[in-house]
Amino acid sequence: MGNSISLIKNLKRTRKYKNAKKFKTFDSESNNNDSYTCRSFISDSSTKAESKHSYILTDSFDESERIKRKHFVIKYIFEGNFSAPVQDLLTNGCRVLDIGCGPGTWILDTASEFTQSSFIGLDIFHMFPSEIKPNNADFIVADAQNNLPFESNYFDYIHLGDMGFCFSDYDFDHVVIPECVRILKPGGWIEFQESHRKMNNEGPCSVKFTTMAKKLLETMDIKSTHYSQNDLKKNSYITNINEDVKLIPLGSWGGKLGEEFEEAFIIALLSFAKPVANMYNCPAEEINELINNMRSEMSEYKSSYDFIRTFGQKKYSENNEIIMK
Repeated sequence: MGNSISLIKNLKRTRKYKNAKKFKTFDSESNNNDSYTCRSFISDSSTKAESKHSYILTDSFDESERIKRKHFVIKYIFEGNFSAPVQDLLTNGCRVLDIGCGPGTWILDTASEFTQSSFIGLDIFHMFPSEIKPNNADFIVADAQNNLPFESNYFDYIHLGDMGFCFSDYDFDHVVIPECVRILKPGGWIEFQESHRKMNNEGPCSVKFTTMAKKLLETMDIKSTHYSQNDLKKNSYITNINEDVKLIPLGSWGGKLGEEFEEAFIIALLSFAKPVANMYNCPAEEINELINNMRSEMSEYKSSYDFIRTFGQKKYSENNEIIMK
């Protein structure tokens, strides 16, 4: 199970487009005055959109590889790149936004399949390709916690993948989802996917590390539970809310699938090692050793994670239009 999409490693800087309105090619050279700042525990060396929050999973090469590995595991287990009922929309041609696109793996894969639709990937980090991409795909640097640079009622389908460690409860409920609803057409769909925060069949090392990581997230004011249909139900403009849940094995007990997911999972955990060590005032090597010990546990205890895709539809008004202020 490999990634057949070719991605360039040396990416050019991309300008942050604050006033983009219509779908067009967003790839442009930035000038020397462009600068982006984001407080991060891991990296502060790459292009970033302005943000007031810290991010654990950032723009390193390992993180890019993790996202690509995880993408194809999830696609296999769900038998596709989406669970919302958007097959006909994508086939006939529609506008799609992927928030938190990372290296663009979901966009590149889905845009190559649905060539009649137009795709935009958005991320706070410039991890995505600027040149090697389908003709119907473009990318911009922007922050979902600010006003999104699109017209109201513009997209037919909005996808958020693996964004669980990016927002606080408040920001998700009062900034991210309302902005998504604003730019989503009446009748359009929003879908986000992520893992359940609780590992199934944890071993003692896993229990110890996840307890420490949860405490870290709480100190960073990051949502400590996975996003669910209950979160979407808080927004009165979204209806037809549903969830699709699949179990993904961790480790060799799950065969090739479990091994691939384990590799992606360990990369994510190692991103937590330094900030967890700093918080508990212990050597990072101790946390890394704890993570490495989790590897053997995963197969011994037959550990797994539930992956959840949650989706809903923007309501129609009497005039088939909703304008969010």
